[in-house]
Amino acid sequence: MKYLIALAIAAATATAHADTPTSFGVEIHGHGRPIILIPGLGCPPSVWDTTVAHLAVDHEVHVIALAGFAGRPGIAAPLSATVRAELAAYIRGKHLDHPVIVGHSLGGFIAFWLAASEPDLVGPTIIADAAPNMFAQADPRDVAASAAHWRGLTPAQFPVAVAQYFGGMSTDRKQLDRVIAAVARSDQRVFVEALVEMAKTDVRPQLKAITVPVLDIVADGKAFYDEVSLQLAPIHEHAIVMLRNTRHFVFFDDPAGFFREVDKFLAAHPAG
Repeated sequence: MKYLIALAIAAATATAHADTPTSFGVEIHGHGRPIILIPGLGCPPSVWDTTVAHLAVDHEVHVIALAGFAGRPGIAAPLSATVRAELAAYIRGKHLDHPVIVGHSLGGFIAFWLAASEPDLVGPTIIADAAPNMFAQADPRDVAASAAHWRGLTPAQFPVAVAQYFGGMSTDRKQLDRVIAAVARSDQRVFVEALVEMAKTDVRPQLKAITVPVLDIVADGKAFYDEVSLQLAPIHEHAIVMLRNTRHFVFFDDPAGFFREVDKFLAAHPAG
């Protein structure tokens, strides 16, 4: 009997470990309709702090912390592909009913990929300044050269490069400086490989599979707005909103405008 009990405990423990995501951690706030927030490249989950405060009043907000970013241990497997697969398993394991997916930058790219590969699993999807192919206009040779440059940085050079790369991504210097300090603590290998994976992965051919409504809230800039408009055309129900006088972290630069668009979108697409 003791042997059978030990086997049962071992099996249960193994199952629990198998169900535990390797590519992200989760913090849950509030109660109500489930919403999953995915941060961008290198970013800590704290980028969503004001968004959590806004949404957790009447939603159950699951804030994702990506492996290898902002001081978290990394993984060897491709990050975005693993996050996509493990998020699907997480949603099923937690019995979340068509959760709203919100992603910024790399997180937005993952959100597109998840919605395309699991169209019956997720709910309405909100993207903050991202596209299904973030490097559609980039020369592959430039991408390769950039990746080689990032890989070749010394540990002392990496934080300097991070500060330069992120330095113009928000008009809110106080919040941006906190993000840069956190990103600089990322695993350099994971950071670079996640950037390369995003550059090499084109979700556009899968977009016709998306059946949920999609909202993309983009930063001020006609070129990217036009590119996103072109890329999202295959999605049956989508909208694109540009927030004036914002940069890449649109929810830092115009939180009122960002929350207005999010609230309006969620009200138009209630839980089901």
